[in-house]
Amino acid sequence: MEESQEQRTEQPTHRKREKAREKGKVARSTELTSAAVILGGIVALRLLLPWIVRSASEFTIHSFGAITVIESAEDVRHIAIDTILGGVKILAPFMLAIVSIALAANFMQVGFLFSSQPISPSLEKINPISGFKRLFSMRSVVHVAINTAKALLVGLVFYYSIKGSIDDYLALGDYGIGDTIGFLAGEAFLASIKAGLILAILGMADYAYQRRQHTKSLMMTKHELKEAYKELEGSTRIKSRIKAAQRELARRRMMSAIPTADVVVTNPVHIAVALKYDSESMNAPTVIAKGKRLIAEKIKEIAIKHGVPIYENRALAHSLYELVEVGAEIPESLYRAVAEVLSYVYRAKNKLESILGSER
Repeated sequence: MEESQEQRTEQPTHRKREKAREKGKVARSTELTSAAVILGGIVALRLLLPWIVRSASEFTIHSFGAITVIESAEDVRHIAIDTILGGVKILAPFMLAIVSIALAANFMQVGFLFSSQPISPSLEKINPISGFKRLFSMRSVVHVAINTAKALLVGLVFYYSIKGSIDDYLALGDYGIGDTIGFLAGEAFLASIKAGLILAILGMADYAYQRRQHTKSLMMTKHELKEAYKELEGSTRIKSRIKAAQRELARRRMMSAIPTADVVVTNPVHIAVALKYDSESMNAPTVIAKGKRLIAEKIKEIAIKHGVPIYENRALAHSLYELVEVGAEIPESLYRAVAEVLSYVYRAKNKLESILGSER
């Protein structure tokens, strides 16, 4: 069977999902986002409405009280600017709440994602044939069905809300203006909350559908899955080879530094740590090489070959190996122990030099 005819039955790999995400192709429901904005907006408006009404009243009274005789176009411009700024100030908390809810709804669906791919120019996007296919695709049919269901359900919610309180609506003629407004606002709020909850349920269903369709669009053939694993295996092998080469290079540099060491501390068989101290360039003694077993033997072999003293101290060798990385200075907790070792080495070196000098 040819690859083009092979069925896409395999789940997409993690790498394929990542590539799709980099292109902005993720499972996201605009219906769920809209429902969250509507519900959040209703609640935010219910909480902020008293403050908005009070602020608008105070602003209106202040504006009319501050109006002077309009004598020029400049006066009109100032009044218009003040009115716009006042309106923005009053509505800013509500708009900020709406924007925050929309961002939170999108973040909960796809996480943090920035991609310029969806808005980049593409011939595919302006191809009339592709556009025609998208217009009559299954996704479009589902989208139309959801919008129709939304309209019907929201209409039914408001219908039954009004029907359930029809007696109260008929009695509004006996109420005062304030009571009438309060009643209508309360009814509108309850009906809107019910409608918003229904939209949220539809949005969650749409999100589940979008996830399913997204996964379906990324499904792979057996051949594609096999090639993907080959590519992953090859990439892993290359990375392993690079890391191995880096380790080997670091080991060679470490071994080449051993002849410059002041002392090699051992435990004495399994661990070897080479130390160097230069009072002019170092704040404390530095580990320039360390190793276990075969590497420890190699460190001692190079040290003997170049006349570097070897000092046996099991506890110190183990501490240096566990606590200090190659190229790092020893911690303060080991200053005293290392100082005793270096002091012993320096005394032995001076004594040896004095003996050799007297023999000459």
